[in-house]
Amino acid sequence: MTKLNYLNDTYAFESEAKFVEIKENEKGKAVILDETIFYPQGGGQPADKGEIVSGDNVFAVEDVRLDENGIVWHFGEFKKGDFANGNTVALKIDKDRRILNARLHSAGHLLDCAVLKMGIDNFNPTKGFHFPEGPYVEYEGAIENPAEAMAILQGNIDELILQDLKVESRNMNSEEAQEKGIHSPAGKSARVVSFAGFPICGCGGTHIDSAAEIGKLTVRKIKSGQGKTKISYFIE
Repeated sequence: MTKLNYLNDTYAFESEAKFVEIKENEKGKAVILDETIFYPQGGGQPADKGEIVSGDNVFAVEDVRLDENGIVWHFGEFKKGDFANGNTVALKIDKDRRILNARLHSAGHLLDCAVLKMGIDNFNPTKGFHFPEGPYVEYEGAIENPAEAMAILQGNIDELILQDLKVESRNMNSEEAQEKGIHSPAGKSARVVSFAGFPICGCGGTHIDSAAEIGKLTVRKIKSGQGKTKISYFIE
């Protein structure tokens, strides 16, 4: 298993690791390390990009994935040279991309908080898409008057950002997670995230430290029908 250091610090843009091996599959060539700060695509959040470097040897990371065995695959190509087993390598992620993706992911969670404040019965998030290209959160349940709801929701969002709520995260053991209705593999911990004062949810993504770091968060559209509601948003 790869140690997932991105869970501990969103703002760790550089670190070191041990090179383990090169692997290949249908997606191409991938570097395997003993630990990583690179975020693998998942949970509605895109992967980090960057470089893995050892001396003059440089591997450009274009995609990152986590497999079913807990191994992180850093996909890309060598721009120069190669790595040898046991090499200490420097990891350098694209800082601007990481922060943008963390802001977008946290924005989706803050949107959930703003929706919760509206007090709509039987209205629960089911899917989040936090890519820069058209982010949204989808909910199970309907909104009768989307235009009216949009103004109320935007007011709630603006208020929460002004309060600069802190993002809190911690690990739960599997027993505690099951009691809270949060998925956790047997015998393994589950990471939960919340804005201060709001319910927790299981999440393995990267987040900024507080609501104000999201910046201006605007509801772009609410589409409701057939028992589902899609709320699209953007950040400046």
